[in-house]
Amino acid sequence: MTKENNERIGFTKDQMIQFLKIFQHNTDTMLEMEEQNYENNKEYMRLQQQLFHEQWKCRYLVRRIKNVAKLIGDPDIAVTEEELDEQIKGSEN
Repeated sequence: MTKENNERIGFTKDQMIQFLKIFQHNTDTMLEMEEQNYENNKEYMRLQQQLFHEQWKCRYLVRRIKNVAKLIGDPDIAVTEEELDEQIKGSEN
């Protein structure tokens, strides 16, 4: 059999009120942080999508410029930054 513990914890009414105030403050702070986190996530996703579209436009323009350069007859005139780095490294070696 288990023994029931009917002893009082020993906190006064004022101490319990202080505990509740602290708990309320912590809960409010947590909810504010959660709301701010939600807003930050929305902004982050918006910026990610904007970056994706900018990268897509850049890739499209590079392909178009390379296509035009091939039609002109000088395919090396239009290169990406990576290709330019490779050309520079190749000329240094």
